[in-house]
Amino acid sequence: MIIADIVLTTAVLLMVVASVQPLARRTGLPFTVVLAVVGVLIGLAALWVLRSQAVRELDEVAEMVIDIPVSSATFLTILLPLLLFQGAITIDVRRLAQDIVAVVLLAVLAVVVALVVIGGAVYLVAPMPLVVCLLFGAIVATTDPSAVIALFRDLGAPARLTRLVEGESLLNDATAIAAFGAFLTVVVTGQDLNFWTVTEDLAWRLSGGILVGLLGGHAAAQLLSFLRSYRGAQITVTVALPYVVYVLCTNYLEVSGVVAVVTSGLVLSAVGRSRFQPEAFQFCLDTLEQLAYWATSLVFVLAAILVPRMLEAATFADLLYLLVAVVAALVARAVVLFGAFPLLSAARVVQKVTTPMKTVIIWGGLRGSVTLALALAVTENLDVEPEVKSFIAIQATGFALFTLLVQGTTLSPLMRWLGLDQLSPIDRAFRSQVLTQSLSSVRSNLRSFAGRYELDDDLVDQAVRPYSERLSRVAEDNSFAEELSDRERLTVGLIALANQEKALILEQRWSGGLASPLMDRYLLTVEAMIDGAREDGRLGYLRAARQPYKQTWRFRLLGALHSHLGFSRPLATYLGRRFQYLLVNRIILLELVVFLEFRLGSLLGDRLTELLGEIVNQRLTEVERHIDALRLQYPKFARELDHAVLERYAYREEVEQVVQMREAGIISEDLARHLRSEAEDVHASRQRASAVDIRVTTPELLRAFPVFSDLSEDELKRVAKRLQERVFAADAFVFKRGERADGMYFIASGAVEIAVGEEHPRLGRGDFFGEMALLDQSRRSAPVRSISYSHLLFLPRAAFEELGRSFPQWRSKLAEVARGRREMNLRATEAGDSEAK
Repeated sequence: MIIADIVLTTAVLLMVVASVQPLARRTGLPFTVVLAVVGVLIGLAALWVLRSQAVRELDEVAEMVIDIPVSSATFLTILLPLLLFQGAITIDVRRLAQDIVAVVLLAVLAVVVALVVIGGAVYLVAPMPLVVCLLFGAIVATTDPSAVIALFRDLGAPARLTRLVEGESLLNDATAIAAFGAFLTVVVTGQDLNFWTVTEDLAWRLSGGILVGLLGGHAAAQLLSFLRSYRGAQITVTVALPYVVYVLCTNYLEVSGVVAVVTSGLVLSAVGRSRFQPEAFQFCLDTLEQLAYWATSLVFVLAAILVPRMLEAATFADLLYLLVAVVAALVARAVVLFGAFPLLSAARVVQKVTTPMKTVIIWGGLRGSVTLALALAVTENLDVEPEVKSFIAIQATGFALFTLLVQGTTLSPLMRWLGLDQLSPIDRAFRSQVLTQSLSSVRSNLRSFAGRYELDDDLVDQAVRPYSERLSRVAEDNSFAEELSDRERLTVGLIALANQEKALILEQRWSGGLASPLMDRYLLTVEAMIDGAREDGRLGYLRAARQPYKQTWRFRLLGALHSHLGFSRPLATYLGRRFQYLLVNRIILLELVVFLEFRLGSLLGDRLTELLGEIVNQRLTEVERHIDALRLQYPKFARELDHAVLERYAYREEVEQVVQMREAGIISEDLARHLRSEAEDVHASRQRASAVDIRVTTPELLRAFPVFSDLSEDELKRVAKRLQERVFAADAFVFKRGERADGMYFIASGAVEIAVGEEHPRLGRGDFFGEMALLDQSRRSAPVRSISYSHLLFLPRAAFEELGRSFPQWRSKLAEVARGRREMNLRATEAGDSEAK
């Protein structure tokens, strides 16, 4: 067949695909199921034409259909990487992480159990070697989500059910195809079946694919950040990535290319949004979705066209083998879901999966394009025996047809019968509040629209009446007040706030100045806030929100490098990024206050809105406390960052004004492009690199401490040379009770808390502590903890003694303060003892 004929046939099939979509919607069947039926019918019609004498003039057309050069390579190398990558990059990795154990069990354990149970059952009835039966088990262990996910979304299935099935299908394809490769090697080479060797081969393929996928995904993410201003280039990199890692793994490294594609897609799903501008990322997703739609459609139609040819030699015995395989597959999935999952759920390893969900997951394990492609790969292999080719072709094709035509057509009634098309209790209760607001707005806007255009009042009343009637019915529904507890309503509000915060993070107007890693970190924090709200309400939400401000091992390492080795640049970069994060965090929290007042307030009611406002303001107060500490320490850098925020906002405003004028038709596309380019050039020219200057031990800074006020300029310089810098994050201990006194501390910025009995006095900028143990020649009498980011100046014991001898008046001041603190500590201890008595 010449290239022109191939292109013509493919184009005609795509037109057929487009025509089938309305039929799928009308029948209520999954689109891919209808595609499979149409493909089989096309294949049957082509065979009939070739074998019939009635329509000889159509023989050439039938030959073009039957003999179209569709090989396993077409499926596995051209179409499959795109399908898997599109599924991986669109899945919500952070939500998937909640069920990762369940997904891995379905994708790995369930595949292993399925191929063993199916292969073993078929081996008992079919005259085939065990390795061939296991190869067949690996082929049909792959589930196809495309035939199910669209149906789930149309029926409003629970998001978790959709997530489980999507995650399973992505990862079990990888596992099953890796197992397929291992068993096919045994069949082709004629070696004895050695399960240890097969297991080693499978482990190498999986681990190698994961490693390549991680490296490829992160490399692509870095390249996307570099190409941030070039949408076309970013989309090109994204589309090319799955083919690069797939071919590299399959043809050169001999590891699982499917695993690598899925892993790289999940990496970009996790970090990709921060590498694109919002509109560019959405355009990329739309592009991938369209390409995946074509690929899926062609896979199903082309594979289905081959079905009649692959089933020509089927016998009654093959039907028996097929029924055994189908029953074994259902039993294998049931064993994992109803056997292993309850045990793991009781041990809190996985979240509980309801019985209706388990039932749908079992029945919804449809097989499709991947199963047919793997079967085709066996039939094309010249080293496989003819009887094995025939067995695999008939069984795999029959199995896929059964799942599509029987399970696929009955899945929708099953879900309705199990009630999985219903809203959750929280959504059902919240529905009345949403409808009240939306229907009231529609009714009001409809009357305003009619008045503006002087439309007939009777027609307006007719148009408004249905909305008024629905509002009356909704007003009688008190489920939001009755069905939800106060805790559940608060959870609804917190999740709504977190979702709005996520949207604001991705809006370039506010977070455009954030580096990609900071955006990734912020997004992870918001997801943790959502999880925390679901699990522990207000406390879980706030605990997750505070996590970014806590001291990390990286902060401690950078602080040690700066304090002890003088490497200040890494710490300066870290503090600069932290400052940026806090500034954007503050802006977004202020936006949340407005969102809560004007959008959520009418939905949630005054009491709940007031409570949510307190929570947001609590977060805002904490953020401003951290920002104030940094502003005091680095005022110049703070002004530069504030200026950068204003510049970014002005730039986005200018671009949006141009876009609005273009959409209104006021200016041409050429002028709009020119104005956008000019705005970008001006914005780029105004951007200046700035960094935190953490070299702060200067005489000017020391004058802020009253204890140094009587020293001269030369004396201050001498003191400054002896001071060392220490940095502490919130909740980090400066020292603990009983530790050896190695020096004293001066607070350049931030605040600390001292635990003295029941009292917890706080010290701030300009204060000092740790002098009592030095003066008394004793160990620390109380622990001191930083309650915000704190920049401290440390005076070692030897320097303290030297300066005390050189500046006796300075030592006297310290001793006077120490006496007052001892008296205060004694009173606090006595008060604690009296309360205990």
